[in-house]
Amino acid sequence: MKAEQKSDFDSTHIFMFIKRWWKHLAIICTVAAIAAVIFSSPIFITPKYQSTVTMFPSQSVSLSRSVLGITAGTRDFLQYGDIDDAERLLQVLGSSVIRSRIIERFNLIDHYEIPWDHQYLYTMVDREYISNVSFRRTEFGAVEINVRDKVPAMAADIANEIAALVDTVQNEMRRERALLAYQAAKNQYDNTQQEIRKAEDSLRILMKKGIYDYEGQTAMLFRQLAQDISAGNTVAVQALEQRLDAMGDHGGAFMHLTNYIKESGENLATAHRRYQEAKADLESFVSFKFIIDEAQASERKVYPVRWLIVAISVFATGFFAVVILMIYSNLENKGIIKTKSKKK
Repeated sequence: MKAEQKSDFDSTHIFMFIKRWWKHLAIICTVAAIAAVIFSSPIFITPKYQSTVTMFPSQSVSLSRSVLGITAGTRDFLQYGDIDDAERLLQVLGSSVIRSRIIERFNLIDHYEIPWDHQYLYTMVDREYISNVSFRRTEFGAVEINVRDKVPAMAADIANEIAALVDTVQNEMRRERALLAYQAAKNQYDNTQQEIRKAEDSLRILMKKGIYDYEGQTAMLFRQLAQDISAGNTVAVQALEQRLDAMGDHGGAFMHLTNYIKESGENLATAHRRYQEAKADLESFVSFKFIIDEAQASERKVYPVRWLIVAISVFATGFFAVVILMIYSNLENKGIIKTKSKKK
């Protein structure tokens, strides 16, 4: 009996397979390579150039505390930020606020050639923006802005503008909170000043009644009263008693106002310090980054990588060609596909 024909490929079968089909595989792979070269050319795929901005985040601190020295700060304004500061910076970079401003400022709808009557106009421009603009934190704690565009100068301009908008957007957000703090500090300062003025006005009224120093005047009047009583000066005694009665009637108010003005003066100094701090935070423009490298127009494209496209295309085409030819050979060996026999 004849042994059954083996359908699986051993080393001999593989050698015979390659010997039989190598010309076909070479032609297929060559055609795939030529097609990949053609279809990866600028005619079919628009080349893109990449520009990068590298920066370190700064410490998230109050300018008035770290620079002006109004209040003791715990962090140095001139130090690089930590991981948390870098993550906050990345959140701002990826915000819709910056994205919208960049799209509007550079007219990216026309630049990306998106029809204005498109049903999903803003979805499409956002998608195109996200695919061309990326942000990442490096292993050294820096933050990179990477922008790709078909125009090298445009990629550099967008990257630099995004870096500039980081400070603008964060200062706008910070100013909203600083404005609330400023208004509260100003109201407290103004109210304290107003209360002190009222107390001083009331004190002037008492001073017009002859009360200047309650404790000193009272002691002096009692000494004078004792002397006049000893001398039997009845008229002077009556006059002194009237003055002492007046001191008794208004002395409590005088002491209260004096102590109140003294304490309010200390509170006013604190309120004024807080007011200055809030005003400095409101009026200052703080930078939240240290630029290491600004974006420059690139001279070489980064997309598409033609050699990689050609290599993948040739490999994938060759792989599928081998699979198909192996299936064909297997079916041929089993007699399912019949070929013309050679004449003897």
